[in-house]
Amino acid sequence: MTGVAFDLDGCIIDSKTSILASVRVAMASLSLPAQTDDELLWLIGPPLDFGFAELLRRLGRDPGDSAELLRRYRADYVATMLERTTLLPGMDEVVRKVGAVRAVCVVTSKPRPFAVQLLEHLGLLDDLALVEGPPLGASAEPKTVTLARAIDQLPLAYMVGDRHHDVEAGKANDLRTVGVLWGFGSATELGEAGADVLVQTPDELVEVLA
Repeated sequence: MTGVAFDLDGCIIDSKTSILASVRVAMASLSLPAQTDDELLWLIGPPLDFGFAELLRRLGRDPGDSAELLRRYRADYVATMLERTTLLPGMDEVVRKVGAVRAVCVVTSKPRPFAVQLLEHLGLLDDLALVEGPPLGASAEPKTVTLARAIDQLPLAYMVGDRHHDVEAGKANDLRTVGVLWGFGSATELGEAGADVLVQTPDELVEVLA
């Protein structure tokens, strides 16, 4: 039976505290003005190379500084991500229940080495057929490309995620797309991206996939 690809941030893991804390460390180190959580949440999900360039533009700074902002972000994130990241309630059971009938993988815009470390720390790595994400040296790899690389290794039927780029990547790769409403996106965002199904709870997600 064909498999399922899950996004990571906002779909399986609660990474808000970890990501925003490291974003603020990086911003402060470059003397950027403080921002509220609501002003930064849009950064979570798509590749941060794009996000940091747009953030700098919004703050009236040179978007060419995005590479340095990303470097400083990652220096803090890699040192703190394990202690600050948790599983979203019920998602370990979703992965295992779906994994009992379908191959399950994670496809993320987070660098693959970070994703593997987090999933191992949270006890889910052994339940996954594969983990795919950009290499650390990749510059703003689109989710469509990352997902296509996973499909080359594992036949997939579904892409599950919480942001528009998850849905767009799934549709570009001819997968059925499921938007989850407990993450960083909204029903409007996911609907406008063309999600085939929206689910409110992990139990609903199991019903759709398994």
